[in-house]
Amino acid sequence: MNQRTVFVVPVEGRIVPDPERGDDIPASGRNVPRSAYWLRAINAGDLKEGKPTKDAAKKTGDTQ
Repeated sequence: MNQRTVFVVPVEGRIVPDPERGDDIPASGRNVPRSAYWLRAINAGDLKEGKPTKDAAKKTGDTQ
């Protein structure tokens, strides 16, 4: 993760679409751009910031 990305995890019971990838953020989380869209979802309580695990990176293909 760098200054331009944030690792997000959906809050339990929430399904949050990822418009860039055309799917939903997995329960294990994903790195996403630090943009107004994602920051708004965090502030709304749909997502929370987290720390990526090795398993999450393998499942989503994220390397950062």
